[in-house]
Order: sequence, then C-alpha cells, then structure tokens
Amino acid sequence: MKLSAKKLKNAGVVILLPVLVYLLFFILSGGKYGKPTTVIMNFKQTLVPTLISYAMCCNVLCNRMDLSAGSVVMLSSMIGAKAVYVYHIGVVPFALLVIFSGIVLGVISGVAYMLLKVPAIVTALGVCMIYETFSNLTSISWVTAISGDTTLFGRYPYCVIIFVIMAVAFYLLYNNTKFGYNVRACASSQQIAKSAGVDTRKTAFLCYVVSAVFLGVASLLRISIQGSIDTPQYMSSTNIIFNCLLGIYVGIALERYCNIVVGIFVGNLILNMLTSGLMNMGLSSSLQDTASGAFLLLIMIYTYNNDRVLDHIKASREKKELEKSIIA
Repeated sequence: MKLSAKKLKNAGVVILLPVLVYLLFFILSGGKYGKPTTVIMNFKQTLVPTLISYAMCCNVLCNRMDLSAGSVVMLSSMIGAKAVYVYHIGVVPFALLVIFSGIVLGVISGVAYMLLKVPAIVTALGVCMIYETFSNLTSISWVTAISGDTTLFGRYPYCVIIFVIMAVAFYLLYNNTKFGYNVRACASSQQIAKSAGVDTRKTAFLCYVVSAVFLGVASLLRISIQGSIDTPQYMSSTNIIFNCLLGIYVGIALERYCNIVVGIFVGNLILNMLTSGLMNMGLSSSLQDTASGAFLLLIMIYTYNNDRVLDHIKASREKKELEKSIIA
C-alpha cells in the first residue's frame, strides 16, 4: 500500500508541473492560450527535442558534452533534402538516407573523440564546424525545403509512432541492458566503474553509437515536421541542442519521481509550453529567453529542494510538539 501511494504521489508531481505551466499561461492570456490546436502543436514540437535529448543523455550523464549533435541533425537533413531536390527520390529512400547519414556522422564524431583523446567538448566543437561547412556546401539556398509526400513521416500518426518506438527502445536500452548499467555506473564515478570492471572506453564509444541512431531518426522527424532546413552559420547548429540539454537536466531533476526517460519528455514538454506561452503573450525573443530561464530555475529549485522544505516543516512541527509536551 505504501509503495502504491508513493508511486501515485510521484506520478502526481510529474503531471503537476506541465499542468501548472499550462494553467499559468491560460490565466495570463485570458483563455487564449491552451486551445486544442495549441496543445497538439506543443506535443508535436516536443517529439524532436526529446529524441535529441535521448541521443545526448548518455554522454551528458558521463560528463561528455557533445555540441556536434545539432550539426549532425542539420547535415543529415541537408543531405536528404539535397537528394530529393536533385534526384527526386521517394519518401522511403529519403527517410533511409537521412537516418543512415545521421548514424554515419554521429559515429564519426565518436571515432574522432576516441582517437584524438582530447576533451569531448573540444572534439565536438571541431566536428561541429566541419559539419556546418559541409552543410553550407550541400545546401540549395539559405532555406532548403521539401514538400509533398516527402514530409509523410512528419504527419500524424507516423511521427507519434516513430517517437514511441524510439522512446521504448531507449527505455529498454537504458534500464534493461548491460550498456545501460555501465552508463549509470560511469555517471556515478568513472574511476569506480573502471575499478569494478567496466570498460569505460567501450562504453563511451557505444554512447556515441546510440546517440548517432537517435540523431538520425530525430533528423528525419525534424525536417519532415518543419518541411525545411536552414543553412547553419557561425555555430548556429548549437542552438538546436540548448533546449534539449535543459530537457535532460529537468529529466535528471525529476528522476526521483519517475524514470529519466519520462522525465526528459516532461522537461522538453514544459520548455515547449514556456516558449509557445510567452510567444502567445507577445514577448520579444530576448524577454522570452529571460522568462524561460526564470521559470526553469523555479522548476529546478522546486524539484531539488522540495524534500528539504518538507523535512524542515516536519522538523518544525516535531519541535513544537516536543516543546508543548515539556510545558505540559
């Protein structure tokens, strides 16, 4: 009974966060925010960032910041769009080409990290600049677009089906495999994991391989949903991953209440709701960033400190009861 009550309580906390954000913007906008079309749009816009978050999750947990993930998404999407434009390939060859390109590019990033033996962020920045250069060479114009049946996988229900398959795959991989166990061990301490017999180098490379697969699928969904891809300039591809990183950190904060796979999705959903809600209120982009940062900070403070607050309240009550019993 206690276990069931705890699970219900944890589920309530996880559900409460996006509900509170929704109600906040619904009230502030006078009922304009939160229409069914808005909710559907927010859900759809959460799919790609969540997949990118899953792709980066294992590396982030092991203190490897792969800033090249955004450039992998952009270049693989650009390759697929260029093939559609030049060779008029169908939707299935297009999808396979984008996913395959993402996997190859992601694995190359991992190989570069393993061979160069420099900090992951240094390798990622170098790879990012190279991939952005190739994206510029591959692009048709400033905005490379696809249309018609080529965007099939970005429509309902296909995008949801693909997302659910990948989310379940990540859940099983992270929670029920030796690889997932090794990642969690390395996340706690690389040295202790190595002493316990974990092959940390092999685990690091597999993290990049897993990331590559999810980046490939995320690339397909991103260009299929948007219908176009911008030509990256001056490390602009890193903009893709910043909100995804925040989604990971919110997921880590929520891990005490739910599995990190669910937490990451909820984190990205909240961030998308913040963006759309602030946009609905007519805030400028700079004010949107400021407000989003403030909201996110409040959420992180709540999730990391609510147990301390509850313990403090409990201790205060016990102290008062003890004082009353002494006086009596």
